[in-house]
Amino acid sequence: MIVITGGAGFIGSTLAKTLLNQELIIIDTFKDNEQKVYLTEIPGARLVNLKDCKSVLNYFKNDIKYFYHLGANSSTEQAILSESVNTNIFWSQFYWDFCSNNQIPFMYASSAATYGDGSKGFSDKMTVNELKDIKIHNVYGWSKMYFDIFALNQERIGNTPPIWHGLKFFNVYGVNEYHKKKQSSVVHPFLKQLKLTGKIKLFKSLHKNYLDGEQQRDFVSVNFCIEFIKNIQKLSLKSGLLNVGTGQPKTFISFANDIMDALNKKGKIQFINIPQNLQRHYQYYTKSENSKTREIHKLMADFNYSEDLQLIVKSILNKIN
Repeated sequence: MIVITGGAGFIGSTLAKTLLNQELIIIDTFKDNEQKVYLTEIPGARLVNLKDCKSVLNYFKNDIKYFYHLGANSSTEQAILSESVNTNIFWSQFYWDFCSNNQIPFMYASSAATYGDGSKGFSDKMTVNELKDIKIHNVYGWSKMYFDIFALNQERIGNTPPIWHGLKFFNVYGVNEYHKKKQSSVVHPFLKQLKLTGKIKLFKSLHKNYLDGEQQRDFVSVNFCIEFIKNIQKLSLKSGLLNVGTGQPKTFISFANDIMDALNKKGKIQFINIPQNLQRHYQYYTKSENSKTREIHKLMADFNYSEDLQLIVKSILNKIN
């Protein structure tokens, strides 16, 4: 039996579809109607509302072989501290203790947002003191950092699951993001703009070191992420924090062109102003530092970025009205 929190969400539902031969417990809030489509692709799973999960987990505790904690409030615009603490920290700590007490392997979703503006680098080898020194500008990134530090401190005192990994996902894109609406990856608005107007809108740069559209992100496919997770387990990597990114950032212009190439449709690039509410914490550059996961990247050397992107954009385009 395998538990996936956030199993009706983006990465969680994509992972669940690859585990249909297993008995699954999906924990989620199930608050978005779009998630019905994702759940239809995961037939036969036990669906458990978050508020009811404690008793269910206790009932099945001796049968659970692996615990994936991928549920969170992932909005970068969340601003109510109490809600973020409850959703992203309290429940994460509860699951950590549950897996520690019952000796269940545990994997959870962290985020590259924990690296702030990147001025301190993007290394998953940082110590607690180094992590504390990073300035983070939004509540989401802060909540993920808080739990990362909690996990490292629990490891220091010997209170951990038998094996655990905190995955610092970089800029993930893919299908099953429809419920995220404006918080979805840029692939979704880019495709909608391209289909409806023949243009893709990119933010102008307010940074002297970056030209318009030359901002760079480590864009990573959700399908790449799922293969990455499987290889962590195949290689039995040592517990700890791990970056999940390609290590090869792309400019927004390059990524927009990749999307157009995948559809064999040439559009125009239009530059627009960065909204005021994003300017303070906008990331101009992200790049996964992959020395801890070098063996995984060797195993995934044949992952076909172009074919994967083509499948994703065509699937998304079919759902755009």
